[in-house]
Amino acid sequence: MKENCQDCQYVYERLKQQEETIAQLVQIIATTNQKVIDLHKRQMGVEHQIIREQPQLFMTSR
Repeated sequence: MKENCQDCQYVYERLKQQEETIAQLVQIIATTNQKVIDLHKRQMGVEHQIIREQPQLFMTSR
């Protein structure tokens, strides 16, 4: 019976480690997503500024 308790403790510790790892990965993904969103917004702003300053670059010739 004592051996079974040790097995349970091992499984519990492994599960706890995996939960912590998953939480860290979720945080990394959230941070990365925020950086992508910020970069996208900045890129859209730059494109908008270029279009506003040099509209002839984006006009189609007929």
